Amino acid sequence: MKNFTKILLAGVILFLASQNLQAQEYRTLDGVNNNPLHPTYGAAGSLLPNVGTIGFDDGISTPAVAGRPNPRFISNTLFMQNTLANDNRGLSAYTWVWGQFIDHDITLSKEHPTETLNIAVPPFDAFFDPNGDGNKVIPMKRSDYDPATGNSIGNPRRYVNSITAFIDASNVYGSDQARASWLRTFAGGKLKTSSGNLLPWNTTTGEQAAPIDPNAPGMAMPMPNVQKFFVAGDVRANENPFLTAMHTLFVREHNRLCNELAATNPSWSDEQLYQHARKLVGGILEAIVYEEWLPTLGMEVAPYIGFQPTVDPGIMNVFNTAAYRYGHTTINSLLVRMDNDGNYMPQGDILLRDAFFNPDATMEVGGIESYLIGMATVVEQDFDCKVIDDLRNFLFGAPGQGGMDLAAINIQRGRERGLPDYNTVRADFGLPKFTSFSQLTSDPLMNQSLEFAYAGNINAIDPWVGILAENHMPDALFGKTAMTIIEQQFMDLRDGDRFYYEYDSWLTTDERTWIKQNRLADVIRRNTPVTVIQDDIFMASPILSSVKDNVAEQDIPFVVYPNPVAGQFITLRVEASGSYLAKIQIADIQGRTLLQREANVSRGNNTIALTLPFDSAPGLYIVTIQADDKIGHQRLVKQ
Repeated sequence: MKNFTKILLAGVILFLASQNLQAQEYRTLDGVNNNPLHPTYGAAGSLLPNVGTIGFDDGISTPAVAGRPNPRFISNTLFMQNTLANDNRGLSAYTWVWGQFIDHDITLSKEHPTETLNIAVPPFDAFFDPNGDGNKVIPMKRSDYDPATGNSIGNPRRYVNSITAFIDASNVYGSDQARASWLRTFAGGKLKTSSGNLLPWNTTTGEQAAPIDPNAPGMAMPMPNVQKFFVAGDVRANENPFLTAMHTLFVREHNRLCNELAATNPSWSDEQLYQHARKLVGGILEAIVYEEWLPTLGMEVAPYIGFQPTVDPGIMNVFNTAAYRYGHTTINSLLVRMDNDGNYMPQGDILLRDAFFNPDATMEVGGIESYLIGMATVVEQDFDCKVIDDLRNFLFGAPGQGGMDLAAINIQRGRERGLPDYNTVRADFGLPKFTSFSQLTSDPLMNQSLEFAYAGNINAIDPWVGILAENHMPDALFGKTAMTIIEQQFMDLRDGDRFYYEYDSWLTTDERTWIKQNRLADVIRRNTPVTVIQDDIFMASPILSSVKDNVAEQDIPFVVYPNPVAGQFITLRVEASGSYLAKIQIADIQGRTLLQREANVSRGNNTIALTLPFDSAPGLYIVTIQADDKIGHQRLVKQ
């Protein structure tokens, strides 16, 4: 009888809570009260849910480093990439930037203010310790955590998501009241913009020339000389200009929707216009994720059956720390910039290493449009154990001047966050463990490299590494482990969200239908003068009119960056209307060969990173690309 009374009372409480929350027309900024049973599910500041095996060495908080190789050694052994490794299905660079944009909508882990876990650099490392000093490190702080955890086996260290987990466009609006308020104009429901319809600057007027506003929300900016930068709903919006373009695009879409809503609802207040446009923008992000982006990645999205209050949409540690960091292997080293006629911008393309946290990279080409056009032609890099030098050696600066190794940091991050080994992660998600390296991938060289890097111990493989090494599933970007983890996370984000657009009763049937039909290319066309991009923006497509007079006499048009070059690292941007195996040669003017490579070229704009020999002398060189009976030449000046 007592149990019956408890069940009845719980039912009454749930009914009253749900009735009260039905009057909640809009999401809270911090995500609280989305779920009537669990008000903090998915909210900013909530703990990451406990999923899978705890892998701390002591079961409490000690990083899982015992018996595992040095992360920089693994990076040098496995992740060095000195030539093109395009996605074999021709996915465009939009695929990785959208993944990054959504990542910055659903998860943010702050660094601990004092705890560090620096990565020792092996002596005579070519980039970080060329003189063999033996005392160099790649600096890394541990993740901040809930101080009420990490004090016993029964209460291991747990981490906090600083932003809302929901796909709710918090990267546009913010996850707290102070940031959201600063971004608003409080007139007509609109968000602040600056000249050129760009994001506002961190100044008193939002314009670049105005004095810095001491009350502007904080933004990530590791470059000490950059004092003025864009402000957005997420602190990472300045990380690269392609990402900045995504933020800008959806601020424009919000303001465009405000105009439409004001025209059809002239009595609506500023708050009503802001909140309803915010609701629509969040729905558009959801529709692009589930109707367009995930299917392009090869994920079969399960049919939607409605809000499920027992589902926790919180971000899993293994998703945040390993599986969803797959995108770091797909990023290109060159950002291509084009105008709406398909001409390359006179300022040229820009290397990613030069674009990190560089707002001028947006301003120097007059805004975001040249990135939105150029990057639609670029094939992203493959999902594999390879990472471009811009991320592996030049992350936020040259080696010794702020440059870090993102691959090594990802490996170390998994260890300090208590992830178990790769085989244990597979078992946690119902997949069989591997008993030999030969089972992991069909690439025998990769298996041998893994076995060497991990000293023959298959149960020591870091999860991020193992996930990337797996064979792709048929017609998919991911291997089985990544697909399983990422699919579960995105299904939880959808099914555990009471304001998911297909469930939201405050949207009309027409609004839900309109949201569902949106694709990213539609949003770009509505908010920019761009017309030359393809409908299927996540598949690369060349703009053939871009083959202009300066390369008209060549069968294979390409450009070399930087040119002149002072160091050893150059990038080729190769434009192709089809796929072929390219033979690349760099020779001096006497015809002596300096370098030879082969690379697979795909339809669209391709980037090929090359490393010149350390002893190459200053002077003029000829870069040649040949495929069958076609050939292209460019001059290269080495300073």
